[in-house]
Formats: sequence, structure tokens, C-alpha cells
Amino acid sequence: MRQTSLPLPVFSACVPVMVALLWTSCGSSPTMSVPTVFLEQHVEGTVEKTVAQMDVQGMMCEVGCVAKVRKELLEAPGVASAMIDFESGREVNFAHIEYDPALVDAAALVAVVTDIGDGMYPVTRMVVTHHGSANIQP
Repeated sequence: MRQTSLPLPVFSACVPVMVALLWTSCGSSPTMSVPTVFLEQHVEGTVEKTVAQMDVQGMMCEVGCVAKVRKELLEAPGVASAMIDFESGREVNFAHIEYDPALVDAAALVAVVTDIGDGMYPVTRMVVTHHGSANIQP
């Protein structure tokens, strides 16, 4: 059996087309930087945990966009779980993250998402809730 390969000029011409298809696979284009609003609250309870709701724009599909955001969040140190509340056509979707604030902070989690695709998924709001014994200072 004889194996053939594409001539180098044909292969070189295909690479930019393949990159363009991958870049636009979710129907989204890079967006300008959007400021993130950070909110933090403490809830008294018996279980010590920190959860965050991240408002994410730019996700167009579950297969590519949602899976990529979830994967990147789960690879961050200290993240125990990441779930994406996605609805097609909705401008803002939501990532729910449980994490250890001793290992990663909210700003680093926002950076994980906003660094994907050079800002393809802007984070407009990050609400962090610390559950456990109240640490309220006057």
C-alpha cells in the first residue's frame, strides 16, 4: 500500500482555513475587555465551603464553549466542582463553582475564564458566598 501526503503548498494553504474554522466554531468572536463586578457574602452554617456564581457572556454552544469553560475551571487549583447553567441564545450564562479560597481566589477564577480565546468569554459578575461560621467584624 502506497501512502501519499499533501504537497507542502496545499497543506500550508489549508492551515489558516482550519484555524479560522476552529476559531469560529462556536459562532463567537473575541470581545473587548469587560469589567467584572465582584460581590462577597458570608452565610452562617454548619458546613464550611465557598461557592461562586460567575456570570459569563459569549458562550454559544454546549459542546465547545460550555465544555471548554468547565474544563478550564476544573483544572484550576482548589476547584472542587464546576457546573455551567447554559441556555442557547441567552446573553449571560452562569458558572457555579465550589472551591477552596486558600488555594485560589475569585479574581484568579475570573482570569481562567477570561483568558480563554483572548477574552472570548467575558465575566461580568462574580458573586462569592462563604458558608460556615460567621466572621462578622463591626
